Amino acid sequence: MRIRRTTRFHVHNLVSLCLLIAGSTALASAQAKPSSAPISPDRLPDSYLIYAMLMPGQLFDDMGSGQSQAWAISGTTVNEDDMDPKLAPDATLQPPEDNPGAFKEAVNDYHQRKKERLVLTHSLKLSRPYVLLSPGDTVQFKASRSVDATSELQSQYGDYVGVTFFSEVYFNIAQTSALVYILDWCGTLCSQAEWVYLEKQDGVWVRRSGKAPAQT
Repeated sequence: MRIRRTTRFHVHNLVSLCLLIAGSTALASAQAKPSSAPISPDRLPDSYLIYAMLMPGQLFDDMGSGQSQAWAISGTTVNEDDMDPKLAPDATLQPPEDNPGAFKEAVNDYHQRKKERLVLTHSLKLSRPYVLLSPGDTVQFKASRSVDATSELQSQYGDYVGVTFFSEVYFNIAQTSALVYILDWCGTLCSQAEWVYLEKQDGVWVRRSGKAPAQT
């Protein structure tokens, strides 16, 4: 199995640079216990559909990982405290001109739930095998990519191109619009993070926005 690694990533603007810094902080914070506040069951099916739709993240897609290569996903979602800096979605995304209200409702949901963490289950329907890493696993995964990693750790995690972190999915009131944070991490200088806005159209989730506002 051939794995292609990279230590280069592209930063298109200052906001993207800030988001990329989140990699190591999210990995460290993933050890924290998830919030005890239960998530409403009616949010879970759409949440898992969105997670599956966004796999793999743009970084891993650009790296062209092999079709038979399993994916590694953090089994605990990240919250606001795991992001450094703590950028709200409306700080990096523009609402669509034809539906700004739904976007704002999803942002409000983020502000109400931004301290929560969700423990994921194997409910993702993906095109290839995947593993959900425990908080301890994510620490070991990070250690396996360090320069002084043991051969045992390298062997244990060497078949994975990297690990993907998601936030909880934040919805508008009608649950037809959604915001989610995704971070791909494959090394100290190999990571990419972004907020994504989606809308449900004819029963299917469609990505509407991934662009940062113009900088002044």
